[in-house]
Amino acid sequence: MLFKNIDKLVIAAVLIAFSQTASAEKIGKCDTPQCVEYFKKYKTAAKRGHPLAMLTLGQFYHHGYGTEEDEKKALKYFKKAARAGYTSGQFKAGYIFMTSEELRDIGDATYYLEKAAKYDYEGANFLLGMLHFDKKYDNRDLEKADEYFAASYKKKYEQMPTVVKFIEAEMPIDQKNFPQLYAAMNDRPLAQHKDGTLSFHDENVEVITITSPPLVQTFNKQLVSFRKAIKSTGTRFQGKTCAERLTCMQRADIADSTDFNNLFLDGFGGASNSQ
Repeated sequence: MLFKNIDKLVIAAVLIAFSQTASAEKIGKCDTPQCVEYFKKYKTAAKRGHPLAMLTLGQFYHHGYGTEEDEKKALKYFKKAARAGYTSGQFKAGYIFMTSEELRDIGDATYYLEKAAKYDYEGANFLLGMLHFDKKYDNRDLEKADEYFAASYKKKYEQMPTVVKFIEAEMPIDQKNFPQLYAAMNDRPLAQHKDGTLSFHDENVEVITITSPPLVQTFNKQLVSFRKAIKSTGTRFQGKTCAERLTCMQRADIADSTDFNNLFLDGFGGASNSQ
């Protein structure tokens, strides 16, 4: 049974899950003198070889923080951060290659998103599933879509209940079409509400909201670490390769205003494209 009908969820605070507050300050469009000054400082740090500065500079260009929006330059710096081993850069480069009308390249999108998925970057499996299922990408492969959607479902990625309805509007989720996703849904059925919407069961989970520090505080802390130029060792890190530095494989980006959850289900089931 893939769905369970429920009237309400009973939440028992036993296990702990962490989520980031929706009100956290994010990188978005900004043209104030302060934003322009931070953009200049990060650009200088990026020129000195700091990959984390490159990652943030890519976000500045992507959202127009302290500068004009420029997808090409955003992609340039995301790719630089990706080459240095930052999974965040891999994910964001793949995202631009997947969604940009001008820069779209499905092969490159797949390449970068698969790298991010390898390190379990949140949302990477979801994007890969959509890349291989949604006809608008002209890249349909149900076997791969099944693999990535199943992985995303097992992680309880929040957009998956809507994805399930999106898929079932075209074909059934069964052992023939989506064997891995079908098995995952049988193992952990979705809750079906009276209004027809689906959701994950939240039993035994206490959600603790953690508010991110103000952008200025985060920027200043990073800029202190950028005061010295990095001597090249082939990976831009002193003394250790990126593979030896676990931190470069972790999520290192600052929250920004792109909503990755709904972007690929625009107009379906109430989902909206918001940035």
